[in-house]
Amino acid sequence: MIKELDQKTLKEVLEENKIVIVEFYSKTCSHCRKQEAGIEELSEEETGVFFGKVEIPKEIALAEEYDVTSLPTLLYFKEGKIREKSIGFTHKLIVAENIKKL
Repeated sequence: MIKELDQKTLKEVLEENKIVIVEFYSKTCSHCRKQEAGIEELSEEETGVFFGKVEIPKEIALAEEYDVTSLPTLLYFKEGKIREKSIGFTHKLIVAENIKKL
């Protein structure tokens, strides 16, 4: 399951989980919807990984904080720090490989 995040909940999630994947998206973005389907599948397959999403434009401050300029964007966090960033549609198999590298 992918949890909707805001500024407060993202901070809490990063403190409580070792590996966190966050998708920055928009409801009107077709690539975002396509990517979310794969991320949803991964969230059921991967153990020990927290999956979240941040809706833009609701959370513009988070987008600015993490330098998100294109959608969809995936941020891969390990121990609270960004270790990887994927910009644009990223197939779930590539996301899975990036998770293994963390």
